Amino acid sequence: MGMMFNGERKPYLKVLKGRERPAWAPLKRNLLTVPNRPGARPKSTDVEPRPLAVPIVIKGVDLADLQKIKEDLAAWLVTDEPCPLIFDDEPDRIYYAYVDQSIDFEEIVKLGMGKLNFICPDPYKYSSVSKYQHSIISEGMSLVTPLNKGTVKAKPIFEIQVDNDYTHIDISNGDQINRIGRIVNLEEYAAAREELVLNDKLTSALGWAKTEGSVNIDGRATGDMKSDGYRFIAENFGTMSEGWHGPFYKKTLGQTLTDFRLEAILELLNTGEDKFGKVEVYLLDNNNLPVCSVTIKDVDSAGKRIYANVRLGGGDIGFKDVISTHGEQESTFWNFYGMLRIEKVGERWTGYVAKINKETGQHTARAFELFHDREKQFLRQPTQIGIYIAQYGTRKVPSLRADDVRVYKMNSLTENQIPYVVRAGDVVTFDHQSENILINGESRMDLKAFGGEFFHLERGDNVIMTSPALPTKAMWRERFR
Repeated sequence: MGMMFNGERKPYLKVLKGRERPAWAPLKRNLLTVPNRPGARPKSTDVEPRPLAVPIVIKGVDLADLQKIKEDLAAWLVTDEPCPLIFDDEPDRIYYAYVDQSIDFEEIVKLGMGKLNFICPDPYKYSSVSKYQHSIISEGMSLVTPLNKGTVKAKPIFEIQVDNDYTHIDISNGDQINRIGRIVNLEEYAAAREELVLNDKLTSALGWAKTEGSVNIDGRATGDMKSDGYRFIAENFGTMSEGWHGPFYKKTLGQTLTDFRLEAILELLNTGEDKFGKVEVYLLDNNNLPVCSVTIKDVDSAGKRIYANVRLGGGDIGFKDVISTHGEQESTFWNFYGMLRIEKVGERWTGYVAKINKETGQHTARAFELFHDREKQFLRQPTQIGIYIAQYGTRKVPSLRADDVRVYKMNSLTENQIPYVVRAGDVVTFDHQSENILINGESRMDLKAFGGEFFHLERGDNVIMTSPALPTKAMWRERFR
């Protein structure tokens, strides 16, 4: 019999009889004793980490080969975080474990026998299959009725498809409720905090104007840009022996904005460490001067540092980098696909950068910064948007793409105006497993209502209601003692 750990199994390892897998994790009963009273009163119960002792044998060609196998075993089993552990005699259950202590092998010719000690910080076993159920909408109600066949409560994830603009979304099990936003009362009314001014998926260059020469951007405008039907790419970068150069295309916003938000989905996919390039999106005023910009760029001659930049101003008024980072690790933004955002409301500027998982849409490796322009240095008002895809000199370039740009007008609301928190087409995720709330993959815990609770699915039947009545998908994995 064998086992799979962290998605791998090793042909040289066999699990022996004598495994120590307790029927449940250790329990610690906390009791309250009262002087002069017999016995004690139950106070609480702690479920402690679950130990697993697994006797194994490893087989090599000879003693020398056995030493190499032990090195491979350490590389496989020694991890920083708990990983999935599945035994062949229990294939439908997953433990989340990592090795504890060391292991001493009794070596005989080409065999080594010993005992692996695992520890599971999460004391429960999990079903190997996730379950899901879609809501039924009837008579103005959206109900999901998950059946939890596990032996303990499950931690669900609820995914809600939004069909209109709403000031709040609720998910409830009848006793507990989780909520984003606020309900509008009789003395209040709903209002849009933001209005979409430009939403361009960049599937066509129609409406975009080519600009050439020195045009108040970080580089020269040369060459041509096109859409491949999905995004903007550089058709050619023009010719320069040094410095940044490449196509720069502009488009009017149709109005002058005072408070605004720019969002751009950009890509920089680098297959080698000897390639350089950048993608920038600018907001420009009526005189073609930069109001602000967002950039993803590779300027590193060695290593995998990809830099994200969110900048205010430029030109004769100077500039302020709200964000300039390559992430927590050197390779955090390597092969970047993600969002860069800049927002201005009054004197308050905010910058945001995140990678986006293309499969799940979830934002990762996020950076958020705030800046107050109390000196009123950055007061230009945008009327145009520009996209710049640039090469440095004659150096090789990575894959540079602009996928999507959006610009919003930000409105000032009065005290009795309650802002919409979601729009038609949004996907709201109440993740009661990681205790997070996401809108379109972006964490929005700032919208969580005070008193909202991340409730569990009880054993057996559950009834979950969504308000407003919206299509809801419940997902969960059953847990066992």
